Amino acid sequence: MTEFCVERGEFTHGLLADGGVQKVAFEEGTVSISRFGVFSYYQISTPRAVGRCRIVAQQRPEVRLIFISKGQHIHIGCNRQTKTFSAGESNCLLVKEGCVQEVVMKDAGVVELFMLVVGLPDISLPTVDAQPRLRDFLNARRCTWLLDALNMVVGMRKIGVIQQILHEKKPAYLQAAYIQLKLAELFVLFLERAGRLNSGNEPVVQLRPEEVERVRKVRDMLQANPAASYSLVGLAHTVGTNETTLKTHFKAVYGVTVFGYLTACRMERAKALLEKEQLKVAVVAQEVGYKYASHFSTAFRKYFGYLPTKLLRVIISIPAYLSTAVYPEVL
Repeated sequence: MTEFCVERGEFTHGLLADGGVQKVAFEEGTVSISRFGVFSYYQISTPRAVGRCRIVAQQRPEVRLIFISKGQHIHIGCNRQTKTFSAGESNCLLVKEGCVQEVVMKDAGVVELFMLVVGLPDISLPTVDAQPRLRDFLNARRCTWLLDALNMVVGMRKIGVIQQILHEKKPAYLQAAYIQLKLAELFVLFLERAGRLNSGNEPVVQLRPEEVERVRKVRDMLQANPAASYSLVGLAHTVGTNETTLKTHFKAVYGVTVFGYLTACRMERAKALLEKEQLKVAVVAQEVGYKYASHFSTAFRKYFGYLPTKLLRVIISIPAYLSTAVYPEVL
């Protein structure tokens, strides 16, 4: 069974069996294609501009959600319905049967693209009458975009779900079900946010590429060193903007405040230290920027719903010879 035409830069998910995963190198990048239940997804990663690739025509219409985490001026479309994407943007494309989708990444820099695919016959949305724009989109007779004038910012919650899809590991017998549920969650989150934008109930902040890049630099700083002490003024000046603009733009792109994102970085780092290094809570608190262990424990419980000592007790109670097989299931 041939899933790919690598020489021509053409790819398809149409021949993958349920649970199938394929990863292929092309030019300077890689394409991973997976299928779980009614959903398929593509992950395209390139260290630099690589030209273009195609998703070959399918035998039925499909809805394709596109999320860009890295890259600039990425052109995506079919049948002359092309939009330009940059990091932090997303949109939804209806691809009719028999149509080829183009992804052009010339001069885009480092690219990371995630695309969720679901066949139109597999979508069951009983409330579409309450969303005329969505209804018209699903009933369109040609390839079209859900959001015409602009792309939507991805938002931190959707970024988190994508990271779980790509990196979260469950016991083997649960992994496929977990991925399928997360793909469904991502689909619902996107349509929910898009519905609010279309209804006019949520203000739209459209950022220029250089504004998105400033926000991404701040995010990278927080991720690289979550234990450091930050101020909004200092972060804003570092990337060449002001405090108010940084607050507004960061919330628009990631759906959370700067310090909300910093807390998330600290908590995820703390959990990793507790799981892998089995360090004492006081040590972990210092490692992620908390002077007092009690303050750290309070923040950890608020974020995860349980104290860090509970997680540590679970880890320590598992015998070493069982940790590889049992530990993920216990957690």
